[in-house]
Amino acid sequence: MSRKCDHHDLSAEGAPRHHLHVYNADVAPVHEEVLAAAQALARASSTWTFRIGDVVRALPHRNQGTVRTHVASRCCVNAPAHHESRHPYFTAVGRGVYRLEPRYRTRPAPAAAGVRPWPDRWFDTHEPGVDTTQIVELLKLTPTERLERMQQVARSLDTLTRAAKRS
Repeated sequence: MSRKCDHHDLSAEGAPRHHLHVYNADVAPVHEEVLAAAQALARASSTWTFRIGDVVRALPHRNQGTVRTHVASRCCVNAPAHHESRHPYFTAVGRGVYRLEPRYRTRPAPAAAGVRPWPDRWFDTHEPGVDTTQIVELLKLTPTERLERMQQVARSLDTLTRAAKRS
């Protein structure tokens, strides 16, 4: 299930600018994935600390900038409040080093038998032999970047269609 949110603002020239945000209910929110990755990394440390680069590497299907923003800003209690929605998961303790807040220091729950991560379950729904590498690469982009890429492809297709009609 997806839902869309449209809103407008004005460009530098004063013309309305249209933004489209798409939310996919079947995909875990970034902050939840970042927290889960940080918890797994911090459990291995006696001080419950982890490095931001390790979280980025733990989430290769996510855009690196998005993951970094979540760790360093959206989910960091001692970062400036630049975002409307914030989550008090981490405290910055050094350059690129964060400590998991005590209330989020949990031991892993026993995995349910046969339950696999959502990306694996999603890929299982596709026919064998389908090359999913492009999907994985696109999932590394932000939703806005994916939308811009789709619009670029649509413009190219439109140009080719018009050229074919003229010849």
